[in-house]
Amino acid sequence: MKHYIAKIGSICIAVLVILASVTTAFAEDSLKINDAEKTVEKGDKIKFTLNLADTTEDVIGFELRVFYDPEKLELIKGSVTSDTFDTLFYNDELSGKIPLNWTDFNNPVNCAEKTPFFSCEFNVLDGGDAKMSYFVTELYGDDMTYLKSYTWTYDITKGDESIISDGVLPITDDEDTLNNRQAQFINYVDGKGEENTPNKGNHESVVGKPHSTAIQEDVVEVTRYEDVENSVSAETKNSGSPWIFIAIAVPVIGALIAVAIIISRKKSNKSSANVDDDIDEPKFDAVAEQEAMEEAGESDDE
Repeated sequence: MKHYIAKIGSICIAVLVILASVTTAFAEDSLKINDAEKTVEKGDKIKFTLNLADTTEDVIGFELRVFYDPEKLELIKGSVTSDTFDTLFYNDELSGKIPLNWTDFNNPVNCAEKTPFFSCEFNVLDGGDAKMSYFVTELYGDDMTYLKSYTWTYDITKGDESIISDGVLPITDDEDTLNNRQAQFINYVDGKGEENTPNKGNHESVVGKPHSTAIQEDVVEVTRYEDVENSVSAETKNSGSPWIFIAIAVPVIGALIAVAIIISRKKSNKSSANVDDDIDEPKFDAVAEQEAMEEAGESDDE
């Protein structure tokens, strides 16, 4: 009897070990995004959507960046879409972030109700924890000032299953962005503007280092500043160096040509002056001198 009890006990222990191993394996393949209750699995394809609501003015322009963990999530190229902004500019060639901007004075967009800003898709590469965040540099209303009433939210879905709905996206802690992309717009932790937040007495914000001049040059930065430079190959960058020599050589050659022309003209003028001097100088005439001497002899004989 004891023999059978020991055998049953061994079987139970083996089953528990197997179950624990399977549970651990599943846990390692599960990915939790921004501490959400639901998780996704390695190999899944998910959709991210950023939304804007509660604006009191129509939107005429914006510049923002969405950040993700490139070790856990892989952005699917060509999946960035927007049904709201037809001429949306973005760069999906950068690892870990998606810069976007849009401006259209003639076709402002009303976001008083929940409006999808843009969406994109990711492949889940690994389990664990992943963070997604964002940072808004500019969000202009139709009076050409930054919006003060708004609500940012985001959704994540896996097929028809909702993973995160109306979540509040964290503000990025990326130092390069905070040091170089801060403008007049203020990013508040609760995702709401200063006029419509319920936390007016303690409205926590993340404010980077202001660079007003750089930001003015940056209004359409998405594919022009850091983003284009980061996506250009080293070979392309190095191939730009001959233009530096050309830029230097052209004015130098022009200056040499100008100096040569001036010297040539001076020589020409000097030659002309010598000719004029020769013309003015009296020349020796042998015949006239002989006649003069003969006349002088006749005068002496007389």
